[in-house]
Amino acid sequence: MEKYLPDANFFIGKDIPELPGYKIVEKIGSGQKGHVFKAHSERMNHDLACKVIPKANLKEETPDSPGWREEFLKPNILNSQLVVKIINAIEWPDKENNINCVALISDFIPGKNLKDHIAGKQYTVEIHFIERLLKDMMSLFYSMEQRGFFHGDLHDKNILVEDLTGQLGGEKYRFRVTDFGVTAASNDIQPQDDYEQLAFILQKLLSKVDFQRLNPRDKFVFNLLNNEFLARHFTEKDTTRDPLARYPSRLHEKLDQIDIDYNIRLAQDGQAKLLTPFDYLSCEQIGESHNVLNALYSDLFLGLQDIESRNNLVLTGPRGCGKSTVFKSLSLEHRFQVKKDDPGDIRYIGIYYRCDDLYAAFPRYRLPEQGENFYNIPVHYLTVTLIREVLKSIEMWGRLHFLEEFSRREVQISSLVWDSLKHPRILKPQEPGTDSIKALISRLDKERGRIHNKHIQLIYKNPGIEAEYLFGPEILIRVCNILIENFSFLRGRPFYFFIDDYSIPKISEDLQSNLNRLFMQRTSVVFFKLSTESPVSYSRSDIDGKEYVEGREFKLENLGLAYLGAKHQDKFTFLDDVFNRRFGAVDNYPVQNLDELIGDYDLPSNNVIARKIREEPKNQEWGKQMLFELCSGDIFYIIELVGKMVFKAGGIHSISTNKYTPKIRNKTQIDAIREEAGIFLDNLSRIEGGKNLVKVVTAFGNVAHSYLRYKNSKNEANNPPYQASRIEPMEGPNFTPAAQEIYKNLLRYSLFIEDPRGKSIRRKVVPRLYLRRSLIPFFNLTFSTRDSLRLDNKELEMLFLDPEKFAATKIIISKTQAEKQDTQKGRLFPGIGDDDDYQD
Repeated sequence: MEKYLPDANFFIGKDIPELPGYKIVEKIGSGQKGHVFKAHSERMNHDLACKVIPKANLKEETPDSPGWREEFLKPNILNSQLVVKIINAIEWPDKENNINCVALISDFIPGKNLKDHIAGKQYTVEIHFIERLLKDMMSLFYSMEQRGFFHGDLHDKNILVEDLTGQLGGEKYRFRVTDFGVTAASNDIQPQDDYEQLAFILQKLLSKVDFQRLNPRDKFVFNLLNNEFLARHFTEKDTTRDPLARYPSRLHEKLDQIDIDYNIRLAQDGQAKLLTPFDYLSCEQIGESHNVLNALYSDLFLGLQDIESRNNLVLTGPRGCGKSTVFKSLSLEHRFQVKKDDPGDIRYIGIYYRCDDLYAAFPRYRLPEQGENFYNIPVHYLTVTLIREVLKSIEMWGRLHFLEEFSRREVQISSLVWDSLKHPRILKPQEPGTDSIKALISRLDKERGRIHNKHIQLIYKNPGIEAEYLFGPEILIRVCNILIENFSFLRGRPFYFFIDDYSIPKISEDLQSNLNRLFMQRTSVVFFKLSTESPVSYSRSDIDGKEYVEGREFKLENLGLAYLGAKHQDKFTFLDDVFNRRFGAVDNYPVQNLDELIGDYDLPSNNVIARKIREEPKNQEWGKQMLFELCSGDIFYIIELVGKMVFKAGGIHSISTNKYTPKIRNKTQIDAIREEAGIFLDNLSRIEGGKNLVKVVTAFGNVAHSYLRYKNSKNEANNPPYQASRIEPMEGPNFTPAAQEIYKNLLRYSLFIEDPRGKSIRRKVVPRLYLRRSLIPFFNLTFSTRDSLRLDNKELEMLFLDPEKFAATKIIISKTQAEKQDTQKGRLFPGIGDDDDYQD
């Protein structure tokens, strides 16, 4: 837009058209969209703000779209004192000077914008300031939600910090939001997501807080804002993964509850504890409470052996499967905090890094148009960050267990690290004491900020930005080698970098392709472990065109498949341990295990359950074994489900006074299992494209249920009901782009778990798709994996693109129809039975 922006000096000293007496007296600021001025009326002794925008950049009114004037005035109806409302929107033409602009007139707000308010020294922001801002923003977002509005260009220059000094009592400032309607009224501006923009603002504010000087209450709030609001509530779009995401009233309530939550913490002697076994359903909520993480983490975790192997790893699985928990628990910092860092027990140096930091630094990243000289900016930023984390962990552990060697070698090794960086902006200061780990960490902290600012300049195409030497993928490996070769206590202990939540779209495909040059390096001293939410959330190539092959550059571990393929005993033992730890972590909880709470009995065979469903078309199984069968790796879903059972049973008081075992009736359990699955699908339907995904999985579930009701498996002597809980493609997938996108989303949201080990009827390797196990009772199916719905590509396309037609075509409504279908299949595929298994 700035290409049409006129010279600001033209407006100084001129009266605003249609507002005689209001003279432009001062320029307040300029941006890409326009100039902002202060106008003053001597007669009225009153100030106005005037924003001037080139008319060429604004929409004209059409039959299909309102014009710029209506868009600017629309937000005036918002019921919020935070909105700086437009008094008038008028044209300001001057043909002689080639001026054709629009002037937006509003009250003048004394004070600064948020960016200028926090500018200056490194640490300037108080926690109370951030709390107040977020509460006001949630109040504003709620008002916008009620009216179906969005801002579309929320950033720190559009939030004003109004100066209230000179007034008695109350706050010394308040927040106001301006520039509503600019995005909607403009021709060439793409609206930005308000919650994501608020996340960037929060990240910047937290970076301005001096954490070490905070009092205990404010440290508690800082961690809450960083680990929950920034990491999840403001950046998550999927309400099946975070019920508070995009929910301003609940987020406002959570901010209001901060002091209550902190006082509860104080009552627990300053240590985070569980008040119920169903607290802390995500690792982000645990935050820096290492004692809680230690109490809840089970080293019986399925897939742990592969995670700790000396390979680059891509770890995937449904949200809530414990990826973050296990990654953080394996870090040296965590082990140090919980006193499990005895050198005899440490086989590798684990470094945990969560990609919220990367997302905040490079949101919606695209390869820079300015060329390859700038490609290494993200690699440089991440290298600096990870080296800093390595040095912090090594100093912490070395000083505790190897003080004599660490003290003796620190100066020499620090000097080697300074030299290895070889960067003109990261030069060793010429003063005593700089050959130290602490000095390196301090300098690397500053470099993170500098390189992030360079990226911002790149985005806004600052003409003065210059190419410079940037770290490539080799620097991190070089520094790790120096440390291993020169500290004897590191020899034989490689570095494991646990990179958490490395998922598309949060970490864009361009950004992954850029950073994969670092993460897919194969060395004997460094191994990268990447967690991503699904197999389709990871890019398997880099910007140099190299394709990374599973089994060569990395190993793929899908925790959903790990649960499907695990022995019952291994899975049940692990989940039992998870619940036993949680019950044991709560003081005086009325039960100590699931057997007491929901009962344990041997489930009937799947064939028996299927016959029962034919008689009473609803799954009626309950108890601990039923609960564990529901798990597709989504451990926290199962924990939350038991919490819902307790609530439906009357809560802890009812559990405490119930003299019978199990404490929760079977009907209550059955109802909770079905209701929770329904809630999951309802939440999924609220996201973009979610309604169609729900239709797809519902069509599959209804067809599979009809098969169970009326069709028998032919390959067993007793002809049991046909029990399909998976799709088996008959040929390699070859979908249209629209169907392929739906297929990816079915995997991304773990509605189906992809198993690449199957084979089609035509003996080609094709992936099988297993229905998410928590949905199996909802659709009145069984947990049997013997049978499949075998579908060709046309049928799969129909399922993905027209699920209602698929269901109408495939549902069986009688035994006669099922027998007729079997006869037709026998003619098409002679010798192929319903439950033939071609798995390797």
